[in-house]
Amino acid sequence: MLLSQDLEIALARTILTLALALLVQPAAAQTVQIYSEFRRVDVKGEILPQDRAGKPREILSPEFVRNGFHSLRAVIRAAKGKWYTLHVSQNPEESLQVTIYREKGDSLELLKQPVQAQGTGAAESFWLDVFVPPLAAVRRVRLEVQLNDGSGWVIYPMEVRLLAAIVPRHNPLGAALPPPSEPADATVRQALREYLCKEKPAAGSAPGSMRELMRRNARQDITLARALEAKSADKEKLLLSIVQAAGGDSVTGWCGAAPAVSPFGTEWYLRVRDFIYREASR
Repeated sequence: MLLSQDLEIALARTILTLALALLVQPAAAQTVQIYSEFRRVDVKGEILPQDRAGKPREILSPEFVRNGFHSLRAVIRAAKGKWYTLHVSQNPEESLQVTIYREKGDSLELLKQPVQAQGTGAAESFWLDVFVPPLAAVRRVRLEVQLNDGSGWVIYPMEVRLLAAIVPRHNPLGAALPPPSEPADATVRQALREYLCKEKPAAGSAPGSMRELMRRNARQDITLARALEAKSADKEKLLLSIVQAAGGDSVTGWCGAAPAVSPFGTEWYLRVRDFIYREASR
């Protein structure tokens, strides 16, 4: 049966539209993704090979202790050549102190809020450093990473749970750190071994680096663990619980074993942190 002229024209237009759709790629939409400090990404937005093992933890309702720093990674993508605004909001306001850095490899460039820049079309990674004041109320705080490149707002919401634990005052202990080419957990593994295995690190520092802040965060955790140990009726059980959270069976076994890839990838340490935070908040 022959098609009517109107139907033939409509069919031709449909075919032409589909062909053009295959030839013309739509502009990339602006996006926001949040990762832990242990998942570094490249310009394609893909996690670096050395940090890729295991499934990345979904960051929706992180637990933060008071008088402590907490670090997250915001990875955005804005259309090339379009100006964008990046902002971190909170409710209630001024509950947290948020500092934003642009990641440049292992180096960090301090930025002012709101961040305004031209999109590159590639993934851009920002280090969010969040400090919880020591007298902050134990409650939930709405924390949002907001991006607008003129196409509307893209928002990544989080409900931060402020815990009762307060990090005791302590002096940060510097050390020579593993190179950036190592997996992201190498720095915190070193700090944990100093505590559990009584290892002494070589002297050194990496000022202005991502690794330096990761060590600072781990040292906070260890300060909390030492406070727990000081008041614990069973110190050996406490240390064993920390090692088990790290994936080990015993303190001596964990200290004597070579580092192995965890089922949780570089984020295995988050299980250690979770345990310490919750025990310190009892």
